[in-house]
Amino acid sequence: MPCCSRKKTDGIEPQPIDRNKEKSAIDSNNSSNSGIDYSITIKTGNYDNSTTNGPVYIKIFGRDNKQTEDLLLTNSPNDKSFQSDSIKKFSVKGADIGKPHRIIIRHEDNENEWFIDYVEISVHNFLIRFVANRWLSATKHDQKLSVELFGSEQPAALYNVEVQTGSEQIEPLDSPVYIQIHGTTTRTPKIFLEPKDASFTKDSTVNFDISSNNVGEIQKIVIGHEGTGTVNDWYLKNVKVQTSAEQQKFTVNKWLSKTKGDQKLFVELNRNAISPPEIYSITIRTADVQRIDTIENIEMSIHGSNGHIDKILLKDHVKSNQQKIFQKGSLDEFEIEDKDIGDIESITIGFNDDEQIFAWLLESIDIKYKETVYRFQTQCWLSSRLGSNFSWITIKPDTNNDNINYKVIIETGDSKIDANVILCIYGDKDTTKNLALRTTKDGRSAKFDKDSRLEFDLKDIDVGKIQKINIGHDGKGDEQQWFLKSIEIEKNDEYYLFKAYRWLSEEQENFIDLLSEETLEEDQILYRIKIITSSEDDSGTDSNVFMKIYGENDQTKRFQLITTEQDSKLLFKKGKTDKFDIKLNDVGNIQKINIAQDGKGLHPVWHLKTVEIQKGTEFYKFNADEILDLSMLDVDLTPMPHVRLQSPKPIKSETPPKSIIKVQETMYEVLLRFDSRQETPIDDDNSLYMIIFGVNGQTKKMPLLLNKNGETEFKTNDVGKISKIILGQDETKHQVIWHVDNIIIKRGNEITTFNVERSIEQNTQIELTPSPIRKPSETPTIGVETKARPSSKKQNDIDYEIKTTTGEKSFDGKITFKIRGELGIITIPLTKTKTDAKPFQSKATDEFLCRTNDVGKLRRIIIEYNGTKNDNVWHLKKLQIIKGNEIYNFNTNIRLDYHENKVTLYPNDQRKEDFVQTELRRLRENLHSESLKLRRPLHKAHEPFVYNDLRPYFDTSTVEKAIHEPLETPTGYYTRLTALRIVEPWEAYGMDYGVNYELLKQRRYRTQSAKRSLPTQNGMMILPPLSLPFGGQITYVNPAKSDRSRSSVSSKRRSSSKHNDSIDRTQGSTHLPEFPCVAMQKPAAYQRTLTLNDVSKIRSFLRTHHTLKADYQKEKDYKRTHDDFYRMKLDNAASHTPINRDNMVRVYHSYLGTTPGSKKAVRDLCDQIPLNATKTTVETTV
Repeated sequence: MPCCSRKKTDGIEPQPIDRNKEKSAIDSNNSSNSGIDYSITIKTGNYDNSTTNGPVYIKIFGRDNKQTEDLLLTNSPNDKSFQSDSIKKFSVKGADIGKPHRIIIRHEDNENEWFIDYVEISVHNFLIRFVANRWLSATKHDQKLSVELFGSEQPAALYNVEVQTGSEQIEPLDSPVYIQIHGTTTRTPKIFLEPKDASFTKDSTVNFDISSNNVGEIQKIVIGHEGTGTVNDWYLKNVKVQTSAEQQKFTVNKWLSKTKGDQKLFVELNRNAISPPEIYSITIRTADVQRIDTIENIEMSIHGSNGHIDKILLKDHVKSNQQKIFQKGSLDEFEIEDKDIGDIESITIGFNDDEQIFAWLLESIDIKYKETVYRFQTQCWLSSRLGSNFSWITIKPDTNNDNINYKVIIETGDSKIDANVILCIYGDKDTTKNLALRTTKDGRSAKFDKDSRLEFDLKDIDVGKIQKINIGHDGKGDEQQWFLKSIEIEKNDEYYLFKAYRWLSEEQENFIDLLSEETLEEDQILYRIKIITSSEDDSGTDSNVFMKIYGENDQTKRFQLITTEQDSKLLFKKGKTDKFDIKLNDVGNIQKINIAQDGKGLHPVWHLKTVEIQKGTEFYKFNADEILDLSMLDVDLTPMPHVRLQSPKPIKSETPPKSIIKVQETMYEVLLRFDSRQETPIDDDNSLYMIIFGVNGQTKKMPLLLNKNGETEFKTNDVGKISKIILGQDETKHQVIWHVDNIIIKRGNEITTFNVERSIEQNTQIELTPSPIRKPSETPTIGVETKARPSSKKQNDIDYEIKTTTGEKSFDGKITFKIRGELGIITIPLTKTKTDAKPFQSKATDEFLCRTNDVGKLRRIIIEYNGTKNDNVWHLKKLQIIKGNEIYNFNTNIRLDYHENKVTLYPNDQRKEDFVQTELRRLRENLHSESLKLRRPLHKAHEPFVYNDLRPYFDTSTVEKAIHEPLETPTGYYTRLTALRIVEPWEAYGMDYGVNYELLKQRRYRTQSAKRSLPTQNGMMILPPLSLPFGGQITYVNPAKSDRSRSSVSSKRRSSSKHNDSIDRTQGSTHLPEFPCVAMQKPAAYQRTLTLNDVSKIRSFLRTHHTLKADYQKEKDYKRTHDDFYRMKLDNAASHTPINRDNMVRVYHSYLGTTPGSKKAVRDLCDQIPLNATKTTVETTV
């Protein structure tokens, strides 16, 4: 604590002690010869290692700024008087300062930690106690060896301090927190609040009981933290201090941080006078629509010009005694008493519903406050089924000038729906609330019948130019399958058309985003897709088919192959060719496609033959010949060498050809400056781009490879005087937002500035025109900082030496390196080594040498596998790149193949690890290596081929899916192989048919040597009668028609009687036991059909049920084991030879001690056996 001599302490952050000045600071009024006796008592705390061996000094202050000199309380430098839980009394002489008011006590032992409980001083018939309750340590609390304490003649007071952390807190605060309480008579020292665990977490409330000197009536507090932890940002919400006489609450709601808010680690809070509460009368009207579930946990917060009211539960403030609120068409009244918040500016209302059960159509809200009525017209649905935050809404009071009319026309196809339909409109300026489409233009109730066309008049805010809409239904009602054709919207003489032509249902998706046809025509091109299904038997499917197209510039979203011209049930049939015309974003030259089926439907097996795609004048053909089933839902296809469609030859013109205009290029130097919100580090690893427009045209889309100062330069065509620019950000793996303050572009001697002050998110772009920068003092001069890199200098060539080490197996494919540096990107194919030897041989280290452009310091490299599907895997163990005098090492040990054909690596000193992907790849490699050790047993003739196969436990398909598609997991049902492999044809058909198609397909092509010698009929195998699990018989199996007869066989199974005596149940080669039926008494609440929402409740019930019966089961097992012990005559162990006794005791524990009750019984019984050292041996063994 600071020395407060001749100054009044005011609770401001303590300053360091100047000990040299303090030692010499002796009151000039005091004489060394004149002094009085001070009786001083010091209590050391009862903590481990609480002691000090250094000299201890005390300085005493009076009320008239009088003070003593430093009084030494120890006799020698190594005096050990202050031990843990000790009370030491001292009598020292010092200057007479009257009644002691405060003291500063310190010690000079940096190695030990000293906890002081209190200090008492007796002088002039005064007994003053100074309560400390803190450490003086170089490592704890404020890391100081001195403290300032304030005294009181009254007994110590007990303070209950309640600290509430706000919801803005992200990580728990681990910096020491302190509080200092100021009263009418004195103040406490800095009291550190030590929680038992990480208490200062998000939305946490912690209570502390502390004892300190009595300060009288509380006037203010100072609270803060030292800022010495790993997390030093703390959002403090409220502080409450309570004594036996009063209670004070202090509202903070601010950051205590060096980097946020006002950048202070403490705050001073004064006592406020309590004003009488205000009354808010609230009336809420619920719409008159049918709902299955009702909800009562509605919460509301009110925001005003002078403050806000926190969230309150409305059912606790009901004005009348009505039992149910928020019912269909109800008008509910509430009354709230709270502080004056000024004019009401907005309200937030909603509810929490993580299980997505409830939906509430809110019609209007009226709030009467200080004779003013605020009206909120909502007319919107609140439900978490619409999105993550759609069960809450923030609305402002109605103003007559904000809302406009929207004319909406909905066209329904070959279906109908009686659920609630909801529409939301997104524009470039704003977004409407969720609009309920329940009343048509003519006032009738909306019914979306088959082939209907309904018109609505909606009123809401003007969103500007409409960019997209979101439409769907809540899934309530009997009819939930809705085929939506189109939506038309008119507003302010603007017309928008949105074509859907798709099903909206619970099974697929209830809500969809749609772009207008005008937007599609501007930004997208037409893809003509042709899908050819194989003409073999059972090649068609009724599952939904999806596709994703990857190009050299971009990739499309995952879209469903569906057409408006025919029913989806008629698509993808045997030998059929299906055509689709779809508008999507232009991806450039197509590199590959991913085509998949979702595994739903009655026949989730599809034999795909060929895919053809025409994009403009380019034609791509993909030969597939793949079977997609439950074991392989999707496949990646690469195109054959594509052919550009020939366009008609131009007619020869008689006019002379124009002279070729040479495009003039120039160097642009660009500087981007970011504001204080920018947390992402600035480097060239970003997705920002720029397009420059001028009087002579525009540049192409230029990526901005920024250095740490936000600078970049590039050479492109000269557009003349700059008239505007477009700044945007492409999609990246990480969600990054760039907060751009301003931009400076230098073209030759011309400098153009742009004041931005906007944020750039992914897949967005903004248009800017030249404007002056609002902060001219911070504008740098680009010309000075870029002289080191003159624009006319050509990049120099440099040698790149690449060293690779291959794993156990040789590799015959092609590998390409793309190296990205701070000055650009180069591509190096690894085809020829320095010694002209064949590369990528087993355990070989290859060296490649290439001379090309110098890209500066390497940022990252991309390794691409260019092989075919038949090539093997390349195992890259080590990689090193030498560029001039620079050496870059990479952590590799990776495998590349046809499916995982690309990997990005970073140099070791700047590598950006994705720990999840690293662990997944390590798991896949371990599973794969272990599975190679497994061998199936030999099949002996005329014996059932049944064995336990561990291969399913090393299946890598789940890991592969997590690596490649971690965010797009399709919903549906999946099956996997079991460990019990039964490969006799009749048993496989009876037990696995319809579950595992791959297993049937493998058995279909078994070799002749593995088949039984059975009679045939017309080339078909005649099998003995088969006993099926559901009853019925199968006389023979036709593998070629097995899938076709699936439905008929299933119906035969269900129609057969379970107790049919004509079935021969002795047939079959394995004679497996009957399937066990476990009888469990269900609670009455779970007699209905269960859903996933019941899982947590059932688990809780099972845990409670198990706990209640645990003691009973323990006693039962104890008695059973006790009886078995004597029935088996195990108490005669003493009659056996001493060599076997210890082993027998171990066997007793292993054989009988299988439950907690039986273990206790065996332990007690073995202790009673009269064996030498048996008890010790048993305890050691256990």
